[in-house]
Amino acid sequence: MFHPGEVVDGRYVVDGVLGYGNSGEVYRVSDLETGAALVLKIQMPRFLEGTAGYEEYSSEILEEASVAEQLNDVPGLVRARSGGDHANRQYLVMPDVGGRDLVDFADNEGAVSSIRTAAIIAQLCGPLGELHVRGWVHRDIKAENTLIAPDGQVWLIDLGSTVRCDVDAHPRGTVGYLAPEVLHGAPATEASDVFSLGCLLFRLAIMNLPYVNRTGLLPGPSQPFPDRLSADIAALTPELRAVGFRMIEWDPADRPQSADEVARELARLLPGPAEPPRPAREPDPVLRYWLARHRNAS
Repeated sequence: MFHPGEVVDGRYVVDGVLGYGNSGEVYRVSDLETGAALVLKIQMPRFLEGTAGYEEYSSEILEEASVAEQLNDVPGLVRARSGGDHANRQYLVMPDVGGRDLVDFADNEGAVSSIRTAAIIAQLCGPLGELHVRGWVHRDIKAENTLIAPDGQVWLIDLGSTVRCDVDAHPRGTVGYLAPEVLHGAPATEASDVFSLGCLLFRLAIMNLPYVNRTGLLPGPSQPFPDRLSADIAALTPELRAVGFRMIEWDPADRPQSADEVARELARLLPGPAEPPRPAREPDPVLRYWLARHRNAS
């Protein structure tokens, strides 16, 4: 683990740690050459892995950098800028868009209102839909992989699990967000990303994921959410509740088949071109959504 003031690869000064896990350590850094504020993701240090196993982890960072380079022009996707090697650990850097991930946002806000939740999910439909149009699936949509900036813009991050739609890859994702068909061995699809996005919708709106039981596994094709959460579900607007439940249908054929379809349904719940929202407390994803969608039409 790096500490503030340490320099990575002779160029990036560590300002602070943002997170760490199996896929790598993530730091906020400053670029000594340009002065830019960046985020650096670096492979975990070697512990007990064999050489071949550690090189496999290294290839995952390199693959993420390659995917990011191909998708660098997708709006709403945090773009990787460059990568390198530091002490035999692969890394990549990307702009620091500020803000915080949606775990921190929701845990500090409490249950997010229906309209703010709708605006957040609708914004994420933009980059996710563009990935799908280009033939990719993200495979790890979750609160930790989404950021909300101070201006209310929502960003999709972490392409470490992203693959082409036609690749029959091993199941990847996070329990609680992972679509049941993927968990049972089917390839990831647009519909499985929609499922994960629906789980995120409920994670924001009622602070709970739909199908997870005490073991952390999907219990089966039963009614989502325990009875104790019925009051929380009822507190959502009927429109948001209906969209959310369609997104987490057990059978992928019963879900919206694309992020664009979800966006169209959510658009009906959000202010239209003739009704700009009043600015709310920051970050304000509703106003950001309206400005991005309607500013040229007003």
